[in-house]
Amino acid sequence: MFEEFEDILKEEQEEEEYKEKHSIPINLTYPNSKDYEYETRIEVIDLDLECKLDIESGRGFEITKPKGSNKKEMKNLDGIYSSRFGQKLGDQNPYADRYSCECGYLKSHINHGIECPICRTMCKFVDDNFEIFGWIILKDKYHLIHPKFYDTLDYIFGSSKYNIERKKIKGSKLENIIHYSPDVDEHGNNERPCSFKPDKEPFYGIGMMEFYERFDEILDYYIKLYPKKIEYYNEIQYYKNIVFCHSIPVFTTHLRPSDVKDGYMYYEKTNGIYNIINNNVARINKDQKRMDNDPKTKNLKLYDTQMKFKELTDEILKILSGKKGVLRMLVGARYNYACRAVIAQDPTLRIDQVKLPYTELVICLQQQIENILIRSYNISPSEAYDRWKNAISNYDERIGEIINMIIKSCPNGGIPVIINRNPTINYGSILQVYCIGFTKTLTMSISLQVLKPLCADFDGDVLNIFHILNTEFLRRCEVVFNPRNAMYISKIDGKFNRDVMVQRDTIINSNTLIRLGRNNYSEEDLKKIEKIKKRQKKYFLQEEDIA
Repeated sequence: MFEEFEDILKEEQEEEEYKEKHSIPINLTYPNSKDYEYETRIEVIDLDLECKLDIESGRGFEITKPKGSNKKEMKNLDGIYSSRFGQKLGDQNPYADRYSCECGYLKSHINHGIECPICRTMCKFVDDNFEIFGWIILKDKYHLIHPKFYDTLDYIFGSSKYNIERKKIKGSKLENIIHYSPDVDEHGNNERPCSFKPDKEPFYGIGMMEFYERFDEILDYYIKLYPKKIEYYNEIQYYKNIVFCHSIPVFTTHLRPSDVKDGYMYYEKTNGIYNIINNNVARINKDQKRMDNDPKTKNLKLYDTQMKFKELTDEILKILSGKKGVLRMLVGARYNYACRAVIAQDPTLRIDQVKLPYTELVICLQQQIENILIRSYNISPSEAYDRWKNAISNYDERIGEIINMIIKSCPNGGIPVIINRNPTINYGSILQVYCIGFTKTLTMSISLQVLKPLCADFDGDVLNIFHILNTEFLRRCEVVFNPRNAMYISKIDGKFNRDVMVQRDTIINSNTLIRLGRNNYSEEDLKKIEKIKKRQKKYFLQEEDIA
């Protein structure tokens, strides 16, 4: 009785875990229309049918046998990095496909507005084509489990006390089934069937090929064992024709970038998974020789491919389920003219002023510095570049003077930048400020008054720094993000914003500075501090009365 109760609790827990793991969070905003009703429906895709339609329509192509390493695969027209997907980051003109005529004869922004002599259409902005798919295709006699139904079958079969290596560790019954594990005789030959049969696992180690042949038998066995999972059994029966597939979709390289620099290849994680899958499928499809048709080799390669297919699906879901929102879409990427720096205090700075590290300014102002060096010293561009490069690691007094000259020449007395502290949640975590000087350390100096909106202190907090180059963008930033213009008065109630007012935290921080201890204050300074304390105390008492 007690064991039955434990089994019931276990089944309920597994069902909750399954629903939590495989629920798809959807946040949709429909157009507001009096004439139409909008709805969204999620359908399970028949991968083999999609593959056929894609290739027939020309939107897709078959990915053939790999050429070898990832670097060699980069040049394979029918590989996972095929140029059919479009231009890559390492190409001479990586954005050429964004402008094109209808036939594709004219491409690139240089031909924008020119009529094509072949199709007689104008070359215009068309953006990259994200609908092109490559397809890794198994031969008809080999099968993989559709990733959606793999999870469903895994839940129906339940967990095991043993893993595929026959160790007493909790594993998956489905993995134990599709992992080929025959007994071996004294001569090293495989014997069938596997004699190791854990409790409630009569199909242990039969392999993927036999699992496909005995699928109905296995499914019926487990649904009789766990009748409460009948809802998921019915789902499998409804989609029975697409539970197994031969085609693996390969999405565009625009969403999985890769590049080769200095002899090293850099690529997004899904590229590595696709490369292994493609190699496995090529070996599975190879069956011309007798030695290629060894059941153990075929089954183990099918198992490895299935596990990589599952890993690929999990990775894609992980990417899609990441943080979303306007701010993330706006600043959640890599940028030029940007860096990060640890903050340090400087009580002499105004609320919208900062001092950036010398090294940061040398790097981000490279073009201006080199231009001034060329014009002032009448030197060649290569000599200017060498002097700029040396100045990154060794302080150059002349370049320091150039940076100060650039700062003073800015209209508002400083170089406009955005500072940001992750996570970007509260209003005030993005601020538009001006750089009025530089430090000879790797830290940036900020005003004490912006600590509260940034939720920062001086224990090693790091801020992101973005240089503002666009005048119109700066004009809007001064209205919305500049703390001096936008944050003294609360946008909620129209009162003073305590987040940026001089308050107790600011006074405490200022007392930590060198040579600003209490013993170094004059009598006049102490009276001013006392007045500030009284004014703050009176303000907070009024706020509490209102509350």
